Amino acid sequence: MKIKKSILLIFVNIILMVVLVFAITIFVMPQWLNDITGHGIARRVPNVIGLQSDYAVQSIAAAELNPIVVDTVYSDGRQPGEVIEQLPEGGLPVKPHRPVYLTINAYNVRQVTFPDVIQWSSRQALSMLKELNFVADSVKYEPFEFDDLVLSVTSLETGKEMEAGTQYPIRTHVVVHVGSTQVEIVAENDSIEETFFE
Repeated sequence: MKIKKSILLIFVNIILMVVLVFAITIFVMPQWLNDITGHGIARRVPNVIGLQSDYAVQSIAAAELNPIVVDTVYSDGRQPGEVIEQLPEGGLPVKPHRPVYLTINAYNVRQVTFPDVIQWSSRQALSMLKELNFVADSVKYEPFEFDDLVLSVTSLETGKEMEAGTQYPIRTHVVVHVGSTQVEIVAENDSIEETFFE
């Protein structure tokens, strides 16, 4: 009799445990997971493209999201520190504390190394300068024993000669000085004519 009672008691305990685990799994666990993962709670990502990075970071943090600056690039026509890209995009619903990745415009103008283009053909030199984002405003022909060789490159702003291997701001405007036998001939003819008419 006692054995039957103890078996019955064990059986009832097992059933109670199964019912309890089932109830926790069905009713308590989903609610707990929802609370932990923030299921059903969303924050709208602010659109911060075009804003200054400090203000953009504050706006994202105020929306209970995590702003992270992942890259700095240089873009012409954009203000230093301006947000150029964001991920996820503005307006999308996301869970709280989700990272929002920002790419901002550099505060300093990108520098490029000036190439050694002396004695290159003008076509090659102009192509190289353009590729490196220098702006060749004009080509100035000067007397020289050979045609179409680069003699020097000067800054349009200062008039000083550009030095190979030196860093200059991107989009520096330059003048390319190219040799020409025709300029020399014209110069000689001019001096002869001046002598004749004196």
